[in-house]
Amino acid sequence: MKPSQIAQIVIGVILGLAIVGGAVGGAGYLYLNRFSQIPQKPKFPNDAKPAVPAKPKPYPAVVIYPDGLFLRKERSSDADVIKVLEYEEPVTVIEASPDQKWQKIKADLEGEDVEGWVSMGNTERVQEDVAAETPPEAEPEPAF
Repeated sequence: MKPSQIAQIVIGVILGLAIVGGAVGGAGYLYLNRFSQIPQKPKFPNDAKPAVPAKPKPYPAVVIYPDGLFLRKERSSDADVIKVLEYEEPVTVIEASPDQKWQKIKADLEGEDVEGWVSMGNTERVQEDVAAETPPEAEPEPAF
């Protein structure tokens, strides 16, 4: 056998193995890629609709950040500051942001209520006046 014939056989075998290997690898990739995705959950007519969470009621709170808390126009640390809230200043928490990083509050600014956003975790809920809501308990009469 001539060296050129040996080279042709070697090159043919290498190309054949490359083509077969590429076909097997491509088919395996497509097969595994298809089964690696999670299918959508099927929907049935009798499925219950997801409950929409109720918006929480506003509640009274106080500022617990000792160095002054920025009340901002928007939910961003780059937003304009409306007011600096002092330690233990009373506020009303209206809602929390969906990402639970900000709270929308209402505070007093020179006699007017203003709404803005503060960073979550810097206010503490205070107990509402429960004495006004519940009647006082009657004292038992002495038995003689």
